[in-house]
Amino acid sequence: MQNFKKNLGFNLALIAIAGLFIAGCVMAFLAFRGSTSSALQLDRARKEQAALLRGHEFVPGAAPVSLNDKNVDAAASDVKELEAHLASLRAAIAGNPDLAIKGKATANSAELSALLRESVDGWRKLAADQGIKLMPNDPTAFGFHRYIHNQGTSPKRDFQKVDQQRQIIDFIVRQLAESRPPGSPLLIESVDREPIETFVQIPEGKPGAGTYVPDADGSKNEIDEFLPTRTFDRRGLVESLSFRVRFVGYTPTLRTFVNRIRNSGRPVAITTIDVGLASKDVEKLLSAAAAPAAAPGAAAPAAAPALLGGFFGAEEPVAANGAKPAAPQVDQRVLVVPRKLSAFVVQIDYLSIPEEKPAAGAEGEPKK
Repeated sequence: MQNFKKNLGFNLALIAIAGLFIAGCVMAFLAFRGSTSSALQLDRARKEQAALLRGHEFVPGAAPVSLNDKNVDAAASDVKELEAHLASLRAAIAGNPDLAIKGKATANSAELSALLRESVDGWRKLAADQGIKLMPNDPTAFGFHRYIHNQGTSPKRDFQKVDQQRQIIDFIVRQLAESRPPGSPLLIESVDREPIETFVQIPEGKPGAGTYVPDADGSKNEIDEFLPTRTFDRRGLVESLSFRVRFVGYTPTLRTFVNRIRNSGRPVAITTIDVGLASKDVEKLLSAAAAPAAAPGAAAPAAAPALLGGFFGAEEPVAANGAKPAAPQVDQRVLVVPRKLSAFVVQIDYLSIPEEKPAAGAEGEPKK
């Protein structure tokens, strides 16, 4: 220790030189490893480039497809064709922009609540004016039961989407009312909608974070809201708003309704159609006769012949005395299937194309 203190400067210099030497060795080792890694990456890149230039044999025995100018131009042409096809599909789904139904972007909660009540009252008046029945005990609120039957409540979010649903339901109700043949009975049980304003946002750390999904308890107690099991919605490609119409009537009303929806020019699609028999209570409500009636102009059914003469239409029936009858029998028609009221459930999807978000580089330079 005494010698170290006597030659303190010299010893400290040796220690510093040793430290520098060790640091140099470490840096040299790291540089060597880095150069080795770079050499491996360069070799891998050269092999990949050679493989691209050499081409890949997709079909045994066929010429390999390589990354030459001809194939690059063909690939670019294919990309343009796919983009044009995608644009045509988007235009076909979106339909005529003049017929698109859009909600009010400026609507607020109080204004929307007033519009909902005004619309529901208007639809009920339309039904009363045209002789269309609603359920007597609890007439439909046309998808807005939570707001019509709870005074003071109103949507809390997605005002524009909810207003868009209101306008789409107005379109559906009017199409159904105009589809009824004159004098034909029609009862609207309900018009149900997808409760989009009750969607909840997925928290961070879970798959699909930041997006909205239906709240499992959001429509549990509402009778005119439903979560569709079948839909045209495809995330990022096609958006849809689902509606379900329950009504009772005859088949011509359903047929006309479906055709009017399909030929309306609006971006709508029929998702499902369910058919069943109307209940006895509904038949009484619509004053429908339970007993089958003969078709208009049809004669009363004749008594069945005792023998099988003339069954195949080739021979004529013979009278008891052996002489032919003076005149052939009149063609008799019997109503086989009685006309019955049916209960229909029609699900309708309103389709739209999500707006394309510009690329990050096209949004302009970030603010400093």
